[in-house]
Amino acid sequence: MIRSMPFLIIAVFFSGCFLYNENYSAGQNAIRRGDIATAKEQFKIGCDVGGDSSSCYGYFYYTYYDKEYEQSIPYAKKTCDLGNYKGCAALGELYETGEGLDQNYSKAAVYYEQACKMGFQESCERVARLYSEGLGVPQNFIKAQIFAEMSCITTHSYNVNAKKCYEFGSNYLSSGNVVKALNFFERACEADRKQGCAEAALLYTQQNPKDYFKISSLYERACGAGDKQSCYKLGILYSDRKNPISNLKEARNYFQEACSYSNEKMCYQIALLYADKKGGMYNIQEAKNYFQRACNFGLRDGCNAASKIK
Repeated sequence: MIRSMPFLIIAVFFSGCFLYNENYSAGQNAIRRGDIATAKEQFKIGCDVGGDSSSCYGYFYYTYYDKEYEQSIPYAKKTCDLGNYKGCAALGELYETGEGLDQNYSKAAVYYEQACKMGFQESCERVARLYSEGLGVPQNFIKAQIFAEMSCITTHSYNVNAKKCYEFGSNYLSSGNVVKALNFFERACEADRKQGCAEAALLYTQQNPKDYFKISSLYERACGAGDKQSCYKLGILYSDRKNPISNLKEARNYFQEACSYSNEKMCYQIALLYADKKGGMYNIQEAKNYFQRACNFGLRDGCNAASKIK
């Protein structure tokens, strides 16, 4: 039955973190026992007497579930008025869909915007769509873009927003806006998306090539998340004796990481570094070792190069 409820209402009920009062806890315990009537009673007291926004939303949720719309909707508004994004997001969806309320896109936009500014990703995306399509608000692509981008930086999302940040970074990079691209790639990186860290490191290398500490920290996060290309670039960074973070031991560790997991091309490139007499990492035995590893992973050029080293 719960699946018949609007998706956003279900989602926000199981997301977020607020301080709960005793009545809310009692309501939750009643739900675990399957006693919905007692749960609603406790939620109502917690909201009306205790001013607890989570209790207000709990009462809204379960009265809405029972299609008691006249009792339910005012408690969504109380939730919203108490600064809880869940109530604002729910009202936005109810006004948009016309479920339990008369459909009103203008009011939907107002409540979605409130929830978005409180930090709820889904509402940011929804109000962005309303502005993009001109539903209930004047069509405004600039505002649509602003709210869409806010979906990347929200704090109460039940979905990871790193992918959204990375998409914006890629779009800005394609349009030539490096500053904004870097901003969004860094946000993606903060949310542990390895591509965001790697792209941010690359842009920093292009824009601030002497900021070795920043560049290395971004590549380290990407490498730690499994991006072998970033491990290789860290190896190059640490192997360069001209920069202040030069560390051959670290370089070898990252080369080892880059070569792992059957990455024959990466192993071959590392071998070439060790085989270069003009470079700062010349070591013919290490070169043979990495050529052989590339060979073992199936690269014929690695086999040929390894066989020529005695």
